Amino acid sequence: MSKDFSTYLVPVDFTPASVSATLFTIGLANNEKDSIILLHIIKSEREHLLASKTMDEFVLTHCVGNKNVQSKVVIGNVSEEIGEAAKILESDLIVLGTHCATGLGKLFNSYAFKIIDESPTPLLIVQEETSFQQIKKIVMTIDLERGSIQILTMAAHMSKLFNSEIILVAAEQTDHYFKGKRDVNLMVCKKYLTEHQVPHSIEFIDGKHFVENIFKLCKEQNADMLAATYYQQHVHVFTDSFVRTLANNEFHLPLLTMSEEATHSGGQFGAMFG
Repeated sequence: MSKDFSTYLVPVDFTPASVSATLFTIGLANNEKDSIILLHIIKSEREHLLASKTMDEFVLTHCVGNKNVQSKVVIGNVSEEIGEAAKILESDLIVLGTHCATGLGKLFNSYAFKIIDESPTPLLIVQEETSFQQIKKIVMTIDLERGSIQILTMAAHMSKLFNSEIILVAAEQTDHYFKGKRDVNLMVCKKYLTEHQVPHSIEFIDGKHFVENIFKLCKEQNADMLAATYYQQHVHVFTDSFVRTLANNEFHLPLLTMSEEATHSGGQFGAMFG
């Protein structure tokens, strides 16, 4: 992300979760050159007039005074249109509001991973109860696979925006082979963060209760954001179940995630591994 501005795409369905995602994104967009695009997807043309009117009211209510906010109403399939819009608009981040039972929460359960699968754009998942605050600490998970560091450049971008620390979290390893694989990933992360002058530290936690210990660390460190790569293959630790659990954390921390498949398609760290 070498340009000096960011483009944020926010899918909205006018629920409180959408409001939270929108307000959080306004907090992120602290550069006057940044742009925020609110996207509402409808099933047919006959819905367009009402949807456009509702979108105008949504913007007027929640985005008053923000000249960098645009809105679009398009016809199509939710998961396909969000990914395609992110590509066409050259979005740097998709911000998705979720709720455990309603609105985009249901979309998250059924579509979010399709969105991740179909788009190389990172996704920030924001709970309905999440309110924006300065991001001082980002807890990022690392495992044995090279794809687990795929989210690093976006996490580093967040760190540069808010002068925050990235805490790299990995499981303790006693096996020499597994420890070696983990340490290679940590070495790559440390090298990248050091070169880009991003404050960072490393924490090792018990892998037997990995998720619980991540949340414990978040509480101890007073973390403001989580970051984890999502794997499509269920043989990995960081599957949809793992990411879903992180996204639904009780501290209402936003979760930054993206598919490790981007690595294999020339993504953020693809070139580093060849």
